[in-house]
Amino acid sequence: MEASFNSSKKMCPSYLGKVGAQLFGVVNKDGKVQFITPLTVTEEFVQQNDHLEQRFRFTGKCVEKGCAQWNNEESKCSLSKKVQNLDLNQNKELSYCPIRSQCRWFSQDGNEACFSCNEVTRNMEELLLTM
Repeated sequence: MEASFNSSKKMCPSYLGKVGAQLFGVVNKDGKVQFITPLTVTEEFVQQNDHLEQRFRFTGKCVEKGCAQWNNEESKCSLSKKVQNLDLNQNKELSYCPIRSQCRWFSQDGNEACFSCNEVTRNMEELLLTM
């Protein structure tokens, strides 16, 4: 994996774990995500790790209308509000986030988008899609 993160585009904080994505969080034993300086995901990393989205958080370019979570009417990601509406033990203080300045959710919903973010892994997305 190589350290790399430089984008002026909005980034999706619930991206697929695939080659070229940016790994920016690791799920701790307590189930919370600890954010790290983003690293570019390599083929070797993908091959060496099972259940990527259950163990890690990834980011990549927000594809807007190319994503099932995109709300065309409001021109924004619908997943951010779904995460905010979950009954999670939310922080009320901002914690370290390496992508906040480029994060799609933060750009839409401000600090509220951040309070539950370290509780979320991509495999929760299936549950949220049914809400």
